[in-house]
Amino acid sequence: MFRILVASLLVVPCVAGVTRAVDAPVEAAGAFKPDWNSLAQYKCPDWFRDGKFGIFVHWGPQTIAGESGSADGSKSPWKELAEKFSGEKFDAKHLAEMFRKSGAKYVVQVAEHHDAYALYDSSLTPWSSVKMKPKRDFVAELSAEVRKQGLIWGASSHTEENWWFYSDPPRRAPPAPLPGRPAPPQPDKEFLDWWYARLVEIVDKYHPQIFWFDWCIEQPAYEPYLQKFAAHFYNRAAEWKKDVVLNYKYYAFPTNTAVLDISWNTGRISWQPERINPEPWQFDTMSNRKYWFWRADMEMRPTAEILCEMADVVSKNGNYLLNIPPAPDGTLTEGQEKILTEIGQWLAINGEAIYGTRPWKNFGEGPTEGLGPKFQGNPPKAPWTAQDIRFTTKGDTIYAIVLAWPENGKLTIKSLAGTKFRSVSLLGANNLVKIADASFELPAPARRDGPFVLKLR
Repeated sequence: MFRILVASLLVVPCVAGVTRAVDAPVEAAGAFKPDWNSLAQYKCPDWFRDGKFGIFVHWGPQTIAGESGSADGSKSPWKELAEKFSGEKFDAKHLAEMFRKSGAKYVVQVAEHHDAYALYDSSLTPWSSVKMKPKRDFVAELSAEVRKQGLIWGASSHTEENWWFYSDPPRRAPPAPLPGRPAPPQPDKEFLDWWYARLVEIVDKYHPQIFWFDWCIEQPAYEPYLQKFAAHFYNRAAEWKKDVVLNYKYYAFPTNTAVLDISWNTGRISWQPERINPEPWQFDTMSNRKYWFWRADMEMRPTAEILCEMADVVSKNGNYLLNIPPAPDGTLTEGQEKILTEIGQWLAINGEAIYGTRPWKNFGEGPTEGLGPKFQGNPPKAPWTAQDIRFTTKGDTIYAIVLAWPENGKLTIKSLAGTKFRSVSLLGANNLVKIADASFELPAPARRDGPFVLKLR
């Protein structure tokens, strides 16, 4: 396999305010070239479309700020946090086992956040978990254990935001671009070269099958670097004989070159899946009410609410990425493990309505819109009713995911009026459902505190 070596040296800043001269990254050669037309060859792999559910892991020095205050990178004393951070109880094997038990099919680990502290063995910065207090490669540890559990491992880098949040004084982060609006101040070449080299280092050392980008990369200065990185990542994947996913937000990539990701709680929604999106996409969300990083006062969301949200996303051709942020020492709380266990229990019964499915002709019906035009980043607590139904399909089977149990055990599904079925069953129950046109009489389920699934054939 031929590779192109750019022989020049990059003199780049690191977050500590010093400079390092590093070799420019080796670019992978292959079918993909760094332009949008070439990158349009990309196809989202079936393992991603079939897997539907993944775990997001926000963890690092910023977690320490959650003990008493904000974990927002622009407000955190990052040097002090980096020097304190040790993650002494981080148990990659236990975390990976819990993620597998949740029914997740992939894990996306934040390898570096806005502070540019590397949770991996980086040659581009002294601010890393290998060189500093922990003396551990947390990315190597978790990626190995995740793969041992049969899951796919991916990496996330947020270092593009370092230019805004960690400048002195901090710059105001730009809003997502709109047509005709002048671009705000852009990162310079020195920063962009350093940022790009870090991305390539993660890919080449750890072989992620998912690479997840946060916002800010939609700025004009990033475009040629994104083209170059996507080509490198896709060509490397061909060398590995693996299919990969590159996630982006807003308008950073054309829709046919990577996989769109939409975040909860951003307040900056640029695209709303009111109906079924023909292209695969992903929704990343929180397991607590407000925080991406662990906080002592975080309020965990009910599992039923999370499952309803998952069903809504999957019905619209999306994947569901749930953030589980460990505590500063690397452990999960009792509440987090409870959520993971309960999701796994639900999927053990109802997973056939999620995994490997595709959208039906309608995503659903009912009064609650879910992720749609009125969605503003923060869904109301427990909005779902027994009239809220989401559909998926597999072969000649339709799954109706009902998001709350009807009080009298009777249900009408308007979208199925006039449709004839050979059989209708309630997943997790032994008795068949009684049916008269679009009206259903349900046998008692094992549990009534969340969504349930009718299987129609």
